[in-house]
Order: sequence, then C-alpha cells, then structure tokens
Amino acid sequence: MTQITLIVVLMMTSALLVTAQGPTKQTITEVKGKTVAAAAPNKCLLAFREFFKYLQKSEPSIVKDERAQKLFLSENLRKAFQQKIASFTDGSNDPDFPGNGTFIGSWDYPTTYSIVSSRRYGNLAIIDVLYKWGPNTNYPGDERTTSFIYVFEDRMWKLDDIYTFRGEFAKAESLNQYFLDKR
Repeated sequence: MTQITLIVVLMMTSALLVTAQGPTKQTITEVKGKTVAAAAPNKCLLAFREFFKYLQKSEPSIVKDERAQKLFLSENLRKAFQQKIASFTDGSNDPDFPGNGTFIGSWDYPTTYSIVSSRRYGNLAIIDVLYKWGPNTNYPGDERTTSFIYVFEDRMWKLDDIYTFRGEFAKAESLNQYFLDKR
C-alpha cells in the first residue's frame, strides 16, 4: 500500500466516524425537584448585614484585613480575591485595584438598599438586594438588583459570589469570575 492510499483510507475512516457521531436528538426531561427552597436562615441574613456594614467603611480595607477575609469570605472567593490583588503591581495608584467598594459593585455607593428576597437550598443561600440611587448621586434614579451567594462553610455562612444583574450603568457580572479574569 502506498502512502497516499494509506492517507486516503485514514481520511475516509475519520469522515465515517465523524458522520456516525453526528448530532443526536435528545430531550432533557423535567422532573419534580426534591429540594424545596426556603428563606435564607437568619444567621445568613445577619452575616450579610454585618459584611455590608463592614464594606461601607473605608478602613479597615478588606484587602489587608485577613481576619475579615476569613470571617466573611468562602475559601473559594478568598483565593480568587487574593489572586486578583496579586495581579496588580502598584495597587495604590490603580483605580481598578479592589477595595471594599468592589464588593458593593459600584464606586458611587447607592443611597439605599433593601433585601427583596432570600432563599436557601441546602448549604447554599441567595440574598437578593435592590440598590437605589438618589438625586445627588452619579446615577440618579437608577435601580439595580444584586444577588449575594452564601455557602455554609466552617459552621458559618460565608460569601461565595456576588452576581450583579445588568442595569443602565452596569454590566452583568460575577464577582468571583471578575477576580479570576486576567488583567
């Protein structure tokens, strides 16, 4: 057998295998879930409120406050946060350097916030927060929903991610993914 014949046979065999593996029609069947959503536990809501209060202060900064990182952030989010911090060469002179405001999701803090919903699924809890900006802000009249995702870790509720929904002045974004993205 010549090399050309061998190449043609291999190409035809490959083409047959690809054709045989073509798209299949599958249906994903919906089943009744056994997990029932309940409101987030009071300890989780308390953890959120304590962290949110902490974030509204400029000092201490969560960037340097390792005690607060361990208290408020899951191991997964803490590692991603530390990775993001390490990606900056001169954080003090970079406006994108993370800080307490990074967790709120806006450099111009909202005027008010309210917890509009919460739910728990096993060791996961989600707290939906509605931010509103008043007239003397950079975003007068804007409203934005943000979901704070908590996990039960080390016998405590810890923040694992924050999902910001798209708004007039913000793009949809996962905080954890933002921390992991390369600069």
